[in-house]
Amino acid sequence: MRFTSFPFRPAYLVLAGLLSISSAPTSAQDIFSVEDKGGLHGAYIVPIEDFNRVDVQLIVLSGAYDDPDPSGTAHLTEHLAAFSADAAVLDRARERDLNAATYDAATIYTNSGAPEDLETVLRLSRAVLDTPVLPEGFAESEIGIVERETFLRERQYPARWLKRLALKDLYGTPRGRASSTVADLPNLNLDAAYHFHAKHYVPSNVTVIVSGKIDQMEAANLVSQIFGDTQATPPPAKPWLDQKPDPNLNSVKYIETNRLPRDTLQFAKFIDFKDQDSSFDLQGAFFLSAEILNTRIQNALHFDDVRFLDVEVDWYFAKNADLEMSLRVELMPGFELGEARRRLRSTLLLLLRDPISAEEIKRARQKDVVSAQNASRDPADIRWFLKNLAADGFPPFSPTLYIDMINATTDQEVLDFAIKAMRPSATATILAKKVD
Repeated sequence: MRFTSFPFRPAYLVLAGLLSISSAPTSAQDIFSVEDKGGLHGAYIVPIEDFNRVDVQLIVLSGAYDDPDPSGTAHLTEHLAAFSADAAVLDRARERDLNAATYDAATIYTNSGAPEDLETVLRLSRAVLDTPVLPEGFAESEIGIVERETFLRERQYPARWLKRLALKDLYGTPRGRASSTVADLPNLNLDAAYHFHAKHYVPSNVTVIVSGKIDQMEAANLVSQIFGDTQATPPPAKPWLDQKPDPNLNSVKYIETNRLPRDTLQFAKFIDFKDQDSSFDLQGAFFLSAEILNTRIQNALHFDDVRFLDVEVDWYFAKNADLEMSLRVELMPGFELGEARRRLRSTLLLLLRDPISAEEIKRARQKDVVSAQNASRDPADIRWFLKNLAADGFPPFSPTLYIDMINATTDQEVLDFAIKAMRPSATATILAKKVD
């Protein structure tokens, strides 16, 4: 599950006992598990009366971190599977715009429609799991499209490249946590994509979430009907989850590049919660702590020290309770990279010199609750809530359940988590000098 400072990305914890099929009336955004789900990792129903639509999110629990050689294979597979599903159900491979996205740890397919189209939307989602079958020449043409998409994203978001470099240095491996996205483009091939599909698009590695204006039992019956024939098999291994850097690592690398608009410092930090084997019970403390720590970092590096032009902080709390922090700062002209690194280092070392106050926790709690309340008013935001935790293999979480969890998290839990997150640990820094 992920928390990013700009923009705010809310997320959630699952409370045991909330998920079950029942004939009792539902309140807004209650989540019900489907028991007869075939071999799926998970299947959930979320009735929402506020919007006259249905959404089905099929979440493959593998993404760019699972890329083989060449990197980019998960992205190419996403294209092939989405268009093949359209060809199988709608009889046209490009009937619609692409309805999928590849993330670090998951690939998510979203199919939407009117409530009466639920069966068709579910069948489109089910077809993603079938071996891609596309018209002659179509699959080959998608390699070129993936190449163009990748080049566009690298130009639009050059900091993505810096983050991958920092993660590569942090974990000591180019695979799993980071990739050679551009360098590997000439090596993209269909054989690798089909192999990736066969290995990762197995039911035991897939979660389905049905949300919208639906009858709970009717939707559950349709899920059972359409996915009930899938068979459980061992899910693919996730070796990147076992990658842990040397706790004493303090890597610093200087590079010169013409790919950035200004001098930029990229920082990555890894915290091993050794006393935990799951992040399941720590979600409330994670999101409240991240909110407070981000605010302190922003104040120190952007408002108090105006030499930092832009600051972006991203937290990723993996399902095995490995915590990863990435921080990027762009520098004003005349602010030397080495000095910026020293300023960042001292800021992080002293970030908790003044203990977190009850008022800070109260403000963070209020901000998270209001963000969740606002998310309840928009279908796209609700989908984000539902998929964020589910993309790590946990049951999904809705905005209303998130509010309950945030309010149930104690101040002491927040304080304990923040102290662990900021203790000395493995770090990697890229000092990127802009050159013409």
